[in-house]
Amino acid sequence: MRELLPEIEFPGFWPRVLLKDATKNDYKLREGQMRLKTHRNAVIALATIAGLTTFARTVEAQISVSDLHPSFYGSAELDTRHSQFYLLGMYVGMGGLGWSPYFNVNGYSLHYRFNTNIANSDSSLSAISPTIGMAYAGRHHGMSFGAGYTWVNNPDAGAPGAEGGGSNGATVSFGAYNNGTGRRPMHTQLLSNYNFGSQYLWARGRASVPFRNSARHPARIGAEVVGQGGGKDPLKSNSFQVGPTLEYTWTPQVRTTGAVGYKSVGGSRFASRESATYLKLEFSFSP
Repeated sequence: MRELLPEIEFPGFWPRVLLKDATKNDYKLREGQMRLKTHRNAVIALATIAGLTTFARTVEAQISVSDLHPSFYGSAELDTRHSQFYLLGMYVGMGGLGWSPYFNVNGYSLHYRFNTNIANSDSSLSAISPTIGMAYAGRHHGMSFGAGYTWVNNPDAGAPGAEGGGSNGATVSFGAYNNGTGRRPMHTQLLSNYNFGSQYLWARGRASVPFRNSARHPARIGAEVVGQGGGKDPLKSNSFQVGPTLEYTWTPQVRTTGAVGYKSVGGSRFASRESATYLKLEFSFSP
């Protein structure tokens, strides 16, 4: 009988005790779940902050890597041999020191005369020439190497004065500069391009020094030497020109350069070597 007493005498006791214990355990379970949830939220928050920080740094790095600097440039050259050359281009590089990739594209048009004594011997061609390469920028000097292709409309491999070549072909280019140091630093520059299709080489060297002491509109005076030539037999040509240059800065973004001088043109396509006076005007805009 005593074994049955607890069940008979206290029929509702054990359920209340069990309910109380269950309630206490449930409370502890819920409290543990809340703590776990709080810890989980804290971990998620920290992970989110860390992820956003990493993402921000990645975006910042990507922005710095993709910090492109476009420049636009153009030139026009005329001479007394009835030759006219026009060029318009865009250069996209990256800021900072060291090596970085660049992209350059230009289009040019050349109007020239085979024989200055024959009016109806005029001819013209036009071309577009994209280039990609690597450029190195130091504090006072730099250089660049590039490769591309030139497409020419109305090609003439030995056209005199076609800086990028007078016929279709792969191209390679090289450039170097030195800005010097001191109160009156000398700036030197070398540019060159070779077209394999027309076997045509163009190269130009320049040097300049400050001309006037103006912080707002600085100017430089100097000289240039230009040599170019090539083509295929029997219509080869070559030219050489030299003259003084004047560079003027209108704004920090806009700069112009003018040149006037002597030009000598010859080659197998000409009966004799011809001389001329040339006039050139260039501009550059870097927003």
